[in-house]
Amino acid sequence: MMQKYFKIFILCIFCLSCNIYAQAKALLSAYPNAKLNESITLAGDEIRFVSKFAPKEEKYKQFEYKTFKGDVNHFSYGMKNVASLKVIENYKNALSEAGFKVLYTCSLNDCYEKREDKLLAEESSYFNVSSYYGQPHYIYATKGEVPEAAISLFVGQYKNTTQALLTTINIKEIETGLIKADFEAFKKKVNNKIKKSTHGDLKGSADHPLLSRYPGSYIEDYQNIDYEEFSIPIGKSDKKTSTSPMLDVTGDLTRITYIANKVSTLKIYHNYVSALTKEGFETVFSCQKNECGTKRKEIQALGDKLAIKSVSNYFRGPRYQVMKNTLNEQTTYVAFFIGNYNGDSRIQLVVARTEPLVTGLIETNSDKVLEQLEQKGKASIYGILFDYDKATIKAESKEALDVIAQVMEKNKKLSLYVVGHTDDKGSPNYNVNLSKRRADAVVNALIADYGVAKERLLAQGSGPYSPVATNKNDLGRELNRRVELVERLSSSK
Repeated sequence: MMQKYFKIFILCIFCLSCNIYAQAKALLSAYPNAKLNESITLAGDEIRFVSKFAPKEEKYKQFEYKTFKGDVNHFSYGMKNVASLKVIENYKNALSEAGFKVLYTCSLNDCYEKREDKLLAEESSYFNVSSYYGQPHYIYATKGEVPEAAISLFVGQYKNTTQALLTTINIKEIETGLIKADFEAFKKKVNNKIKKSTHGDLKGSADHPLLSRYPGSYIEDYQNIDYEEFSIPIGKSDKKTSTSPMLDVTGDLTRITYIANKVSTLKIYHNYVSALTKEGFETVFSCQKNECGTKRKEIQALGDKLAIKSVSNYFRGPRYQVMKNTLNEQTTYVAFFIGNYNGDSRIQLVVARTEPLVTGLIETNSDKVLEQLEQKGKASIYGILFDYDKATIKAESKEALDVIAQVMEKNKKLSLYVVGHTDDKGSPNYNVNLSKRRADAVVNALIADYGVAKERLLAQGSGPYSPVATNKNDLGRELNRRVELVERLSSSK
């Protein structure tokens, strides 16, 4: 009778039409009086099974693995007064009749040596083995020429109780296309409000117009700010300093925390990356699993940089990505950290759209420039543009040059220092030299193209030494890259 129960259980586990509840129910019925301790289902996960174990070898040679992708179920259950040998023999029989081929199995001393204790048990199991590693048995089996399903089972004993740690996978490609990105709608600033929030969403929250949510997920936390400074990690946390390399951005900021039940971090990650890549986004930084850190605090520190609240327990199977898309001098950054806890995944999503210097933010009409010169003795001019690392004025600079010429025409007694300024990127000496060459280019253009008398203008380069804003973000650096007109009371000889 017990064998019959096991056959039914194994067949149900791998029946594609069986849902998660039916699988759990079938597991409970496998052994009379068996206790289901834990079960976790993860759609679209990547998992590796131990395909060979050699405890007598050096540590780095002890294990061999086979990796699969698909829908995964983890089960842990216990049985009193049932020997681990009886359990494993029933599984072998049921697997054989269900068409599975056992590719690796070990028992007792072949599964461990005294010095290794529960090494195989821990390596092959999703859940904590605790003390149940005595009288051990292990099975790795697959079904089909090209495997369509696989199973990993560790059975161990402690006193009169047996624990079975079972992982099953229905092997298939990870489904993408579940998240949609619409950069056109975002560029046009389509209304950020969504239709009525789904059940469970935080009140007042909304999906970002750029990205749909993962199906079935709900919003746990939400923040939307029209204009803000924000730092995005572009590297994992340093173990010694607990700091990460950061990318400072300024612009419209949205932060959303989603919860997705019974789905792996890998499946969610693939869907986000796929959707954004199709919309022209490029990767700035990426890490997965151990690449993001090997210790809990290290991984949590990375996720917490994006999170509205602490990542807390959602740090397992971490995946982190920063992507960007630049169009018409606007860069949109998308960063997301995904971690799992007990089968549920939490997504920390940040979308930041940087704002270019808006024309007219600091107006350059001649009357305002004259007013600033009168009141402050100086006026900043924006809109004189140069190619990167060059001092040749671009054609788009004509409007700003027209304004300076009008200023000189309206006040014929005015003499000016034309001072070039840069941001703080690069060496100070180089920037001073570059700013002087650019100031020379402006003076030469005013003399040659507008007929301004040479003696009324004197070029100087200040480099990064006189900022008007912080150099820690894009907007501040943009404001610092300017030409400044400074009233000159002494005339040149």
